[in-house]
Parts: sequence; C-alpha cells; structure tokens
Amino acid sequence: MRLQDKRSRTHRTLYRALSLHSFFIPTFPLKLVAITTIYKLLLRYISGVLLIDEEKLRVLRRLGLTEYEAKTYVALTSTKSAVPREIAGLAGIPYPSTYDALEALVKKGWVEVARGRPRRYRARSPELIQKESIATVERVFAELEKIYKSSMEKAEKPEIIYTTVGRAGVIKKIQEVLSRAEKGVIIFLPHYEELASYLNQIFNSLIEKGVKVRLTTESEVSLKNIEVRLRKPILAVDVLVDEKEAIIGLPNYSACGWVENPAIAKHFKEFLELLWENSRTQ
Repeated sequence: MRLQDKRSRTHRTLYRALSLHSFFIPTFPLKLVAITTIYKLLLRYISGVLLIDEEKLRVLRRLGLTEYEAKTYVALTSTKSAVPREIAGLAGIPYPSTYDALEALVKKGWVEVARGRPRRYRARSPELIQKESIATVERVFAELEKIYKSSMEKAEKPEIIYTTVGRAGVIKKIQEVLSRAEKGVIIFLPHYEELASYLNQIFNSLIEKGVKVRLTTESEVSLKNIEVRLRKPILAVDVLVDEKEAIIGLPNYSACGWVENPAIAKHFKEFLELLWENSRTQ
C-alpha cells in the first residue's frame, strides 16, 4: 500500500475515532475545541508536517521572507538536507510552490543547493545568516547616515535668494561666484567690455583649471578658449556656475539676486541652454 493511501486511511479512521470519543466531553464548545486541536496535532504528526511556531514565521517575514519561504527555511533547519518533495511535506506547502521558495532562498543566501539529480537543499546556519544580515544592515545604515549628515549640512544653508545692491557689490559677487567654478559656467552679459577688466583674469584661471566657459553678449569680443555667442537684446545679467549657483541681475549692474541651490540652478540651466541654442555664433 502506498504511503499516501495509508495516511489518508489513517486520517479518516482518526477523525471518526475522535468524533465518537468527543461525546464524552460535557459541553459542545469544549467538544469542538478538543476535536479540532487534537485532530490537527495528530494529523500533522502522522503526515510528517512540522509544527512551525507562528512567532518564528512572523519574525522571518519581517526579515523579508514570504510565508512559503519562511516555512521552507524552518523545515530545512530540521533536517540535514532534503529534496523538494520532502521539503514540501515538512513545510506543509504545495509541492509546486516549493521550487519558487527554494529558488528565492538560494538567491537570498539562506539556502544552499547541491548539484546533481535530484537536487538536494540544505539550510545555511542561522547564526551565519544573522551575522551577514547585521553586517548588511550596519553597512546600509552607515551609508544612510552619511547621506543624512550631508542633507543636514545642506539644510543649514538657507535656500533663499540673497540680494546685492550697488554696482561694486554686484561685480564683486559675480567675481566671487565665478572663481568657485570647477566644471562649467554660462554667462549672459549685455556689454562684456564693461566688465572685461574684472573678468579676464578670472576667465584665464578657469581655462587653466579645465573649466568650460560659455559667454553670450551683444557685441563681438575676442577671447581665447572661450565659446562666444551673440544675442540682442540681453535683458538681464545671468551667471550659472556648475549647476549649483546662479546670479540674476539688472543689465546696469545696480542690483542682483544670488542663490546657491542645485534644484533652482538646474531649472535655470534649462532656461539658459535654450537661450544659448537660439543665439548666433560670432
């Protein structure tokens, strides 16, 4: 007789026996509880299914395992190794689902598989998995802490527009912002010749550092290693540095606004790039 048929017959006999004996239990609610509890316990014992602690399953699910994966891993910890059909019986899960659970556990590093036919699976040491998980969590949180501290440092800088009034102050602010450039700058000036004496030396320093400088102005100018385009009219002074800082000023340099905010600078860059593309080469 096959094991499955034998178990089925045993289950039916057990259930009938428990049903008959339950009449000796005085009240119906107690009968029902007793029958259900005893039957489930004996049924699982006879069929070879493990009694898996629900608390363990909850903990494993919180660690990222599905219910079937958790049951599969717990089942494997109770045996040296097993094939999928044996694991399905121990874990009490559908046989076809066992393969998906095992594959996921192998990828997550919870289970090892021995090559061959049939394939046998075994659980990796819970202690080893615990150490690896703690190491991973510590590494992730260390990286998050760096990001957090960086964001806090940035948050300390007010993300507002600072205003500078007066020609001397505006020119000084333009020089200051340009001198911090490391990658690239885009500049729109109505009349470059008015600021040439203030900016030529800064431009030379930027070129030596490998900073890409693009200038748009109303009249032709001769500047080495700087890409120049012409546009009329230019209604404002615009300076963008490394997509981090931006200046927007009046064309007569009497006042300007300065902001150090990558989010704002990024949108400003899109606007200046559009103007640049629609300006003509000299």
